[in-house]
Amino acid sequence: MAISGRDRFKHTVSKSYTFSEYSDLTKSRNVEDMSNSASNTTLSYYKFGKRTLCLNDDLTKTTGSRNQILKFFLLLLIPCVALAAIATNNLISDKVRNDDGIQIKNELLLSVRLGNLIYSLQIERSQTVLLVSSNFSDQIFEPLLQQRRQTIRAIKHIQLWLTDHVPVYYLRNGTALEGYLSHHHSQVANRLNTTVLHELEFYSDIIAEIFAWTIDKLQKIKKNQLWNHLVAFRMLINGIEQAGMERSLGSVYYANKKLNHEEIMLYYSNLQLGISNIESAGRYSQLVRNRYDSYIQGVNGSVYMQLQHFRGIISSNALHKPSMADANYWFKNITIHINHLYLIQKELANYIVTQSNYISHCANVAFLISLALLVSTVIVCPLVLFRTIKLTRKYQLYAINVATKTHVLIRERRKTDTLLCQMLPRSVVKQLKEGKCVTAEAFDSATLYFGDIVGFAEICKESTAMQIVDMLNELYIQFDTRIENYNVYKVETIGDDYMVASGLPVRLPRNQHAIEIANMALDLFDTVRNLKIPHNSSLPLQLRAGIHTGPCAAGIVGIKMPRYCLFGDTINTASRMESSSQASKIHCSQVTFRNLARSGSYTLQYRGETNIKGLGIMKTYWLLGKICE
Repeated sequence: MAISGRDRFKHTVSKSYTFSEYSDLTKSRNVEDMSNSASNTTLSYYKFGKRTLCLNDDLTKTTGSRNQILKFFLLLLIPCVALAAIATNNLISDKVRNDDGIQIKNELLLSVRLGNLIYSLQIERSQTVLLVSSNFSDQIFEPLLQQRRQTIRAIKHIQLWLTDHVPVYYLRNGTALEGYLSHHHSQVANRLNTTVLHELEFYSDIIAEIFAWTIDKLQKIKKNQLWNHLVAFRMLINGIEQAGMERSLGSVYYANKKLNHEEIMLYYSNLQLGISNIESAGRYSQLVRNRYDSYIQGVNGSVYMQLQHFRGIISSNALHKPSMADANYWFKNITIHINHLYLIQKELANYIVTQSNYISHCANVAFLISLALLVSTVIVCPLVLFRTIKLTRKYQLYAINVATKTHVLIRERRKTDTLLCQMLPRSVVKQLKEGKCVTAEAFDSATLYFGDIVGFAEICKESTAMQIVDMLNELYIQFDTRIENYNVYKVETIGDDYMVASGLPVRLPRNQHAIEIANMALDLFDTVRNLKIPHNSSLPLQLRAGIHTGPCAAGIVGIKMPRYCLFGDTINTASRMESSSQASKIHCSQVTFRNLARSGSYTLQYRGETNIKGLGIMKTYWLLGKICE
């Protein structure tokens, strides 16, 4: 059925809120969804931060903020302290390595100088024994004097002497050792005060004490990574000393007819021990092995072969004619052998010193690196901690700001949702927010209510526009409050007309929508019963209403100021029920009457057949109230 004129305006649902365009509304909805998503993400991040990153600290409180800064500070302080501890440990280790390298160098240099002294004493011993064996030959005495001067020079090269726990007094300093040797030299001048064995014993005792001093120095650095070369160096010193004893006893053999039993046993033991020490030194140090093999197999191999020949003769201890020429020849050959051993010893010492310098250099570089790392740690870590605390504070302020803005955004979004729900049904708003297209719906059965103020035109004549607005606003606020108690939807208000529907947009079973409208209508009339017109209490405030139940269609109409509109004859019939009603009466159609009568809860009165404008003769009823239980 078509609706025209005022009825078309009245029956088209509209809400006059100041929204611009429907397209703008959809765009606003999309933006709102994005804001909603961003808000949820921000909130989730913020909550996640409070739960894990912030370690359950509430950043909105001063104590929570301080606790979080303290925890971040401790988390960074622990690795900083660990890094400083590692750097300190490396610094100490590198310092120890550097000190070890320096100690090896110093101790070895002292050992080399002591080895030089031992070497000089060995030659002096051999020449002294040869002098005594030659019955103090002037030919032997001149080289001996030169060797004694060489021994004095070797003593003067030693700067550091024993100070604590000195085993013998002549090792306290160089002067004491020089005096001790000079005293012995004066005794040797008296041919009656010395023998070969006495000279061997005298010099061997001095060499043994110096040798023990040298070994003690090497023992202090035996744990170094050059320990195998140090052991080889020690064995070379032993081997050279035993070769020196062999040289002395061999000279005695050639200067006399043969060696006595004690002398031959001493010679043989020194020969075997010397060879054993030299071979052992080669096993400990590849450098010694290579140099010794080169010496034996090289250009000096003939000297070594001749030496082995002399050793065989001396070991046999056969009777022979004394010969100083053979003694000197033996002395020169074995001295060449000892000199080669001495050169190997010096080369090994130089190698150890070079390696010690390299170890010290590496340790020194590592020490400087560790020192730089420690200094950097001490300087950088406080700066990192300071910057971290500063950034943490900024992060906290940012997090609090984000949380605050998120809450404001959520609050504004709720206001927008509330405003949309006041403009449109919640189900329609939900579809719009979900991006769905809202299509018109047909409803098989719904109940509509129309109500207006009796004599509204006369009231308007006697009132100003603002008084009318204030009156309607006060009245509709009470109506809006009361209808919240019922399952109804306020469609619109136009002037004094108040339109409400039930059964749409949410469908209700059977006659439930008629019951909801009936209860609401009775409640509204009960509310108005005691009300007066605010600006003119002499004028009565009365309502009249019409109710009708039937099918209709509903949907969004328009682009600007979108409206949820109802269409169909049911709307027109409900409006005619209201316009043909009487003061303080609720006018019902026959369809509504049947739905209400079926419930058995209402008092209804038959009005009779009424000529309804545009609809003809209809049976209508008055809704008087509810039946008291």
